[in-house]
Amino acid sequence: MSDKARFINEYFKQWGRDIVRARELLINPHYYLEGLLVLSCYIGAFASMRFPSIPDGKAYVKIVLEYSGKRDFYEQIDLLFFYQWPRSKLRGNGDYKALKNRDEIVDVLKRVYGSEAGIKVGIRYVSPPELIDHVLAAAIPSFDEKNFRMKLPLFYLSELLYRYLRCDAVHNADFPFVNKLVDIDGNITYESNHIITGPLLLETVESIHKTSRDECLDKLKWPHEL
Repeated sequence: MSDKARFINEYFKQWGRDIVRARELLINPHYYLEGLLVLSCYIGAFASMRFPSIPDGKAYVKIVLEYSGKRDFYEQIDLLFFYQWPRSKLRGNGDYKALKNRDEIVDVLKRVYGSEAGIKVGIRYVSPPELIDHVLAAAIPSFDEKNFRMKLPLFYLSELLYRYLRCDAVHNADFPFVNKLVDIDGNITYESNHIITGPLLLETVESIHKTSRDECLDKLKWPHEL
């Protein structure tokens, strides 16, 4: 093994030890939120190492889609967020506001999947091809298909992972995907209210770590050199 390969291997071994410590936080009910915070930041660290010239948010989404081995999962659309985004913290975001025909699209989706209340107990997460097929089949007058396809990734789970788990945890110490439960004795537990859970986040980080390590060793390059 060359010196560079040895250095790369040791570098990722240290990352592996860090991830083990984050896992220990996650399985401890007293430090569950800290585990989520650390893991979400680790994704950001891998993203900045691999894509140093790309803006933070775009790099974060890119590393998740390309290195987690869970592209199909993270490209799913959260219908509830699609319905609700004008009432969300992103209501003033220019990228989201640039989506055309939103009201007509939501009307179509509600006919197919149900109301906000309905999708909470039914089908909430759908693949882009399925959603696109339903919308196109509705033949919305003056529909801008190019705009729709271009803006749809804003509603991917990967985007929500960055905007709602990573950003809210880091900047506001807030965890929108988790409910805090306190029993009559004052014991605290946490319950996921979203498909992106703590164990899923751990699997994502572990996969990104392994894929990054294997690629770097195979090509004998550091992440920023790939």
